[in-house]
Amino acid sequence: MNWDWEKLQQKRQRHFSGQGGQGPDFGNFQEKINQLKNIRLPAGKYIIPVVALIIWLLTGLYIVEPGHMGVVQRFGAMHYQTELGAGLKWHWPRPIEKVTVVDVQRIRTHQIGFNVVNDSKRVIRNEALMLTGDKNIAHFEIIVHYRVDDPINYLFNVREPDNLILKTAAESSLRSIVGTMDIESAIVAEGLAMVAMRTQDLLQRLLDEYGSGLFVTDVRTERGDAPQEVRDAFHDVVRAMEDKERLIYRSEEYRENIVPRARGGREQRILTAQGEIRRFSQILSEYQMAKDVTRQRMYLEKMSDILPGVNKVIIDKGAAETLLLLPGGGSVNLGEQIVGR
Repeated sequence: MNWDWEKLQQKRQRHFSGQGGQGPDFGNFQEKINQLKNIRLPAGKYIIPVVALIIWLLTGLYIVEPGHMGVVQRFGAMHYQTELGAGLKWHWPRPIEKVTVVDVQRIRTHQIGFNVVNDSKRVIRNEALMLTGDKNIAHFEIIVHYRVDDPINYLFNVREPDNLILKTAAESSLRSIVGTMDIESAIVAEGLAMVAMRTQDLLQRLLDEYGSGLFVTDVRTERGDAPQEVRDAFHDVVRAMEDKERLIYRSEEYRENIVPRARGGREQRILTAQGEIRRFSQILSEYQMAKDVTRQRMYLEKMSDILPGVNKVIIDKGAAETLLLLPGGGSVNLGEQIVGR
C-alpha cells in the first residue's frame, strides 16, 4: 500500500496549528520513513528455498508394513536393510538414497504348463509336453508356491527373479525329473506325488545356486497325463494295468489267508495222528494181555459211537430166545428176571 507522506504531514501540521500549539518537527520522521521504505527484508528471498528443502526432506519418510522389509541404496549401492515390519522410517531422499520395500511373507505362485486368464485356464503346450524316461511324451502341469527369503539377493543378484529365473528353473527341474521316470509310473497318484517332491528339491537347489533369494514352499502337480491325442487309449492301458495290480493284490491276500490256515490244519492233523498212534499203542498192549476182553470192549465202544442216544440192550446170543422186551424199553426173561433196559 502506497501512502502520500506529504499530504499526511500537511494534515498533521494543520491539526497542531488549529490547537494553537507548535507542531512537532517531522524532518527526522520523514527521513526514517524513507529509510524504512528502502529496506528489503531477507525473508522474502529465502522462504521458498527453505520450504522446498523441508518438502524434499519429508519425501524421505516411508513405512515398512508387517511382513515387509526395506532395502536402502545410497547412490545406487546397497546401504542397509531394515528389520521386518520396522514401521515408519526415514532415508535421505533422491538422488542420494532410494528405498525398495519387499514383501517377504506373501506366498507367490507360478504355473508351468498353463496359466489362468480371467478365471479361464489356458494350456501352454510347449511347456506342458515333455519326454519321459521310456521315450514317451507326457503332459504335466504344476503350480509352484514360493516367497522371498533374502530381499538383497532378490533385488540385486539376478535379473527378473519371478518372471525369468523361477520360470526357467521350474520348467528345467520338472523336465529333468520326468525324464528319469517311465510314463506308467509318472502319471499314477504315487508317481505324481514323487514328481512334485523331487521337482521341489531340484528347483530349490537351482535357485540357491543362482543366489535368487527365493524359497520354494510347495510344488503341487496340477495334472500328469498322456497327450490329448492318445489320452483315451492310454487310459485304457492304465486301467488294464490297474486291474492287473488289483488281481495280483487279491491273489496275494488270498495266499496270505489260506497258507496259514493250511499250515494250522497240517499241524492239527499231525498232532491228531500222533495221539491216535499213542492210543493204538496202549490198546495194542492191552489186547496182547487180554485179547477177548479187549476185543469185546472195543466192539461195545464202537457200537456206542455208531448208535449215539439210542437205548441198547446187549445180551448173550444164547439168551435171546428167553428175553421179552416190554413197551417203554423194559425187558424181562421168562423166569421173571430183569435182564436190562
